[in-house]
Amino acid sequence: MNEVAAKKAYSRFGFTYTAMYWIYVAVIALFLIIRNIVISDGSMSDQIQMLIYFGIRFVIIYPLMYFFIRKLPKFEIKKNKLGISGFIACLFITYFLMIVANVVGMMLNSLIGNATGNGAVNPLMDVVDGMSPIVMIVIVAVLAPVWEELLFRKFLIDRVVNYGEVTAMLMSGVMFGLYHGNLAQCTYAFAIGCFLAFIYIRTGKIGYTIAIHMFINGFSTYLTKFMLSGVNIAEMQGYLLNGDTESYTKFVQENMTALAGLAMVGLFVIVAVFVGFILAIVLRKKFVFEHHEEEIEKGKRFKTAVLNPGMILYMIYWIATVILTQFNISVIETFLEQLGG
Repeated sequence: MNEVAAKKAYSRFGFTYTAMYWIYVAVIALFLIIRNIVISDGSMSDQIQMLIYFGIRFVIIYPLMYFFIRKLPKFEIKKNKLGISGFIACLFITYFLMIVANVVGMMLNSLIGNATGNGAVNPLMDVVDGMSPIVMIVIVAVLAPVWEELLFRKFLIDRVVNYGEVTAMLMSGVMFGLYHGNLAQCTYAFAIGCFLAFIYIRTGKIGYTIAIHMFINGFSTYLTKFMLSGVNIAEMQGYLLNGDTESYTKFVQENMTALAGLAMVGLFVIVAVFVGFILAIVLRKKFVFEHHEEEIEKGKRFKTAVLNPGMILYMIYWIATVILTQFNISVIETFLEQLGG
């Protein structure tokens, strides 16, 4: 009986999250058609168009995702406090996991890119480059973390945790990682998704994971957008490799402030990763899972959580999307471009 209920729950999430993404694409397509009719030349600033796209997600699509899964049975998760020290420890461990997983992802991305001839593929950079600082903060560091934690942690885990905490954690990470649609983000999104799921399972307080997610997104975005864009590192490396000490010295003098900022950020990242690694080792005995009466027995968990109609659809679609993205192929983007996107 528990197996049937668990399959139903996971399948509903798979169907809902996949279907609502397709509806999101359909709504954007409708918007583009109307835009082309209303505006004769179809022109619209990239910032306004991007705000409309994200507005459709946050105001229409994400609430609808919750609407279609809200009636699934919920399980009570015991509330526990992390405390300030516990929260800070979780923050450092999350950052450590993200950096390690990101390095693995970049290596895989580079290896596959060399094999396909497309180089490393990272669609996120194109999106970030097109955002103004204020829009980026609001969307990337505030709204996205709130909704992603609700969709892939609270809404999901509240309804499947009693069927197995480990399974719930892994499925939260897998679904969250794949939903990004590209390998560059998939690996670290899976890693931090699993750990944030564990934090929510042990505390029952989504505010903790939202706050950590906000910091990770905010700091990472600041690092890539503002710090790295302030200095042409490739130009500086070129002077060094060519032995042009005069140009190198001049470059350093002209960019002293930005380089000092980069050095400070780099030092912080190294320290944060080291501290996170040490804390993960010291606190490893706290990473425990509880057994529930409704828990699916070993040997049936994969079949129950993954081998159901909805989740099979979810996995096939998003894994195919990740693979195609590595070949710089996006059926949806091509379709929207035909409509003038």
